[in-house]
Amino acid sequence: MSDPLTIAQPYAKAAFDFALTNNALEQWEQMLIVASTVASQPVIAQQIEDSEQFGEHDSAAFTEMFLGVCEGLLDEHGQNLIKVMAENGRLNVLSQVAELFHELKEDHERMVTATVTTTEPLTDEQKANLKQALQQKLNRSVELDCQIDESLVGGMLIKAGEMVIDGTLKSSIHRLATSLQA
Repeated sequence: MSDPLTIAQPYAKAAFDFALTNNALEQWEQMLIVASTVASQPVIAQQIEDSEQFGEHDSAAFTEMFLGVCEGLLDEHGQNLIKVMAENGRLNVLSQVAELFHELKEDHERMVTATVTTTEPLTDEQKANLKQALQQKLNRSVELDCQIDESLVGGMLIKAGEMVIDGTLKSSIHRLATSLQA
């Protein structure tokens, strides 16, 4: 079986190109979030998994039911994407399509979300300083997603796209132990 991200890539790219051409990036991102949320519901996810054994009639009925759940939240073009994905048996990668679309949108807007994990909440001043430093380093607009994880002991872990900065005390202790064993 192929990797879900590989399968999702052409759908995300097609949706992104269409949304960009029609100046509807935000609207498409919201539609994909709605569709992937619906697809991830346990009952729907099970039916998507079982849909490989549906006949053509049952498959069309399932697609109509899926679109009925999303009624009023997907425009005609969003519905067409769902229909094409359903016809190709690819509704199981809707969450990856939404994820890839978001990444394409952020890249287009020169934006990145940095996940910052610390043991204690950052002050507004610390957030502003960190945001400014990351914007200079990445040459992009940065949005911070601050999270708390007391198991880190101290320091912070920053993930922004492909970049990871691990300045946690836990990681430092591990590196020190590894170097002492060598």
